[in-house]
Amino acid sequence: MGMFVINQRVRVKIENPGPNRRVPDYVRGKLGVIVGVHGTVPNYSHDHSENWGPLYSVLFGVQAPDSHSKEKIIVDIHESWLVAAPDRNAR
Repeated sequence: MGMFVINQRVRVKIENPGPNRRVPDYVRGKLGVIVGVHGTVPNYSHDHSENWGPLYSVLFGVQAPDSHSKEKIIVDIHESWLVAAPDRNAR
């Protein structure tokens, strides 16, 4: 299906891996956790040449500059934007 699984830690790439900006700037370079795997997504562009890579729901903890509480957001991100992050418990 894809290279990532539920509960796996990932980091969002900072550089743009393709011709289109598909990821919000506020999650670029951030660590998150895979919470959903959606498989490949059809490419409905003008040529329909190939499917987009697997799509994942990634959970991030976000803290506003003027707040001590952490909010959580989930962003759907294609595999080409993600890299595996070390497990928090790895030594």
